[in-house]
Amino acid sequence: MSVRLSILLVGDVNRPEFREAGQAAQRLGDLLGVADASAAAEAIASGRTMPDLIVAAQAFPGEFSAASIERLRRLAPLARVVGLLGPWCEGETRTGRPWPAAIRIYWHQWLPRAEEDLRRLGSGQTSNWSLPITASEEERLLAMADRPWEKRQGRLAICSPWAEMRAWLADACRLRGYTPVQLPAAADALLFDGTDCRDHELVELARLAASVRPAPAVVLLDFPRVEDRDRARAAGAAAVLAKPLLLEDLFWQLDAVWPA
Repeated sequence: MSVRLSILLVGDVNRPEFREAGQAAQRLGDLLGVADASAAAEAIASGRTMPDLIVAAQAFPGEFSAASIERLRRLAPLARVVGLLGPWCEGETRTGRPWPAAIRIYWHQWLPRAEEDLRRLGSGQTSNWSLPITASEEERLLAMADRPWEKRQGRLAICSPWAEMRAWLADACRLRGYTPVQLPAAADALLFDGTDCRDHELVELARLAASVRPAPAVVLLDFPRVEDRDRARAAGAAAVLAKPLLLEDLFWQLDAVWPA
C-alpha cells in the first residue's frame, strides 16, 4: 500500500538547478514550499504541515545555518532532513560546516537517487532514508548496494575516449543484462562519457546522438553545472549524470529513458 509523503521544501526552487527537483517532489508527495527556514518553522509550529521529509534547497554554503536546521528537526522530530545542494556546495564537506545528521544530495543526483528513495518510503519499503539519522554516508551506500538488480536486456553503445572507462562501463552493464556494442552497430541506447560538453566534445555528442536517434542518449559529465547539462540536452542528450557516479544511479537513469 502506497501513501503520499508530506514534504516540506525550503528554499528557492525556481533556481534552474532546483527546478526539476521541486517538480519531482510535487509529483511524489504532498508538497509545501516555503522561502526560508523561518517560514518553515512557522508552518510546522502552526500545524500547517507535519512533514515526513524536510528538504532544504541550499544554493550556497551557509544559506541555512546548522541552528536553523536543528530547530526544524526539533519541531518535526520524525522527519528526515535532506540537503538538496547547489553547485557552490560541492566543497562544503571539506571547507565548510555541513549540517550534522542530514542526508546530502546534489542537484544533479536528485532524479536518480531521491525518486527511488521517495518511492520506497511511500510504499513502505526499506529505504536509505529510513535508516537511523546517525547513519553515515558510507552506511547508506552499503545499504543501497544490497538491493537486488533486476535483469535487463538490449544493446547499449558505450562511447568514451578512455579505454579503462569503456571497459568499466561495459562490465557493469553486462552484469545488469545489457549487451555493449560499438557504433555504427544498431543500439537501443547510447552511453556517452564526457567531461564538460564543450567545443569538440559537444560536436561529437551531437553527431553520435543523431546517429542512434530515436534511441536515447545518456551523458556522463564531470561535476556538471546547469549550463553544461543544458548544452548536453541541446546536443541530443535525454539525460545527464554526474561523475563520479553510482551504478545504481546509472541503471535507474537507463531504466527511465530506455525505449518501451
